[in-house]
Amino acid sequence: MNSIKDLDVSGKKVFLRVDFNVPLKDGKITDNNRVKAAIPTIEYLAQHGAKIIIGTHLGRPDGKPTPESSTLPVAEELAKLIKHNVIATDHILGSEVTDQIEKMKEGDILVLGNLRWHPEEEKNDEDFGKALASYADLYVNDAFAVSHRANASVESITHYLPSYGGFLMESEITTLGLLFENPESPFVVIIGGAKVKDKAGVIKFLAAKADRLLIGGAVANTFLLARGEDVGQSLIEEDMIEECKGMLDEFGSKIVLPIDYVKKEDADGSFSILDIGEQTRIKFGSIIKEANALFINGNLGYTEEEAYQGGTKAIVEAIRDSSCGVKVAAGGDTVGYINKNGYEGGFSFISTGGGAALELLAGEKLPGVEALN
Repeated sequence: MNSIKDLDVSGKKVFLRVDFNVPLKDGKITDNNRVKAAIPTIEYLAQHGAKIIIGTHLGRPDGKPTPESSTLPVAEELAKLIKHNVIATDHILGSEVTDQIEKMKEGDILVLGNLRWHPEEEKNDEDFGKALASYADLYVNDAFAVSHRANASVESITHYLPSYGGFLMESEITTLGLLFENPESPFVVIIGGAKVKDKAGVIKFLAAKADRLLIGGAVANTFLLARGEDVGQSLIEEDMIEECKGMLDEFGSKIVLPIDYVKKEDADGSFSILDIGEQTRIKFGSIIKEANALFINGNLGYTEEEAYQGGTKAIVEAIRDSSCGVKVAAGGDTVGYINKNGYEGGFSFISTGGGAALELLAGEKLPGVEALN
């Protein structure tokens, strides 16, 4: 991957793709970690005299402008975190953008409007990519989290500009690559979340490298059902039962499933599994304690409700307290839980990528990364 350290950016216009897709409530950012993650690249470019044109998406506006998906709040947040001049516009195309770019001085930062206000972005439209490229002399991708998508600002734009990876992109690719290339044994992987379909590729890929695969969350429900256990009315995936049976047959000696649960019981006697139980937490914790490399993706329970956060809390704390030197977390829900509850210091690396990290770890090629090679 081409690195920005190899560049002379002084006086150059740089289109910087970032992932500022942050959670908002009443127009206020509730978690600014994705903005902070891009600061090293932004600071480097600004300090070396670049004129930085930032592109990002925010939410799922389905190709139409909406007030709640405006990028103005993230531009305001960036201005608080950085000493350089930050300008903002809600536009992507037209004279409103080109006029601002003409006025930019070295070290200035212009945050464009929401890329996904234009349907051409997610369609990877060549003309839209070319239009974005026309603003700049160079392209830098620091948005690892969206690099599994062939979007115009991720893939098409690279056809028209010399293209490089930012520091966050380099860090993600290097760290995840090294972890899974030659992890120190015992290598323990913790998989949670809602859908087996999203995780099957990762489970299969990592099973060849991991010593233990600890499975929780709703993902575990389908595995338990595949093994013949009663899961009541729990969330399961009917179309993945045979797939889970196959994985249990192939990797059964490595896969560790919950042995007890926290259930929500209804008056008619039916129940749903919503968290791992106390004995499972102890069992998983003892395996984590012996690990020399750890990776977690996905929460272990229905953490949207406080009553079912205990399993995730216990496992995250077990990872935090372990003496293991390599502790990596990935996935939006997991990273959100870690950041919200102040566990960041207990991890050696926290990936900004959810789907991108999973696809990379399943051995798939990411369009945004391939475009930089």
